[in-house]
Amino acid sequence: MQQGSFDSGILNFTSWVGNQLLVVLAGLIIAAGIYQYSKGRDADRFFYGGLASLLTSGFLRLAETMTQQASGANQYWTALLTLTNFVCNVVLPTFAGIEVVKLILGVGGVFERLNIGDDWLRHLVAAVMSLMVSGNSAAI
Repeated sequence: MQQGSFDSGILNFTSWVGNQLLVVLAGLIIAAGIYQYSKGRDADRFFYGGLASLLTSGFLRLAETMTQQASGANQYWTALLTLTNFVCNVVLPTFAGIEVVKLILGVGGVFERLNIGDDWLRHLVAAVMSLMVSGNSAAI
């Protein structure tokens, strides 16, 4: 048995939980949600649980990356820069994609039975603004 430090053991354990366990757990929770949905039961909590597992996995990966990049006073600046990169290059393009899908469905008339009024312009503006911020953050 090899000797190691407590810090590296915690880092390896966190990496295992975030990279393997939570991703597999998210898949199982989403599969259970699909099964519940197919039976006509309420499946929202399963989908939210799967999303929470994936988000926790992503945030653990983000924390792992942020702690390994720099040391000292520069570590805080690097952490903020990495967080900004993550939000602008991962979260905002995903949000923009969702807004484009809502835009297409809204123009196609899917939401006319659900909402009163046209929301397609709001979805277009939100998608464009998200992509503009994402594109500008690449220069940082």
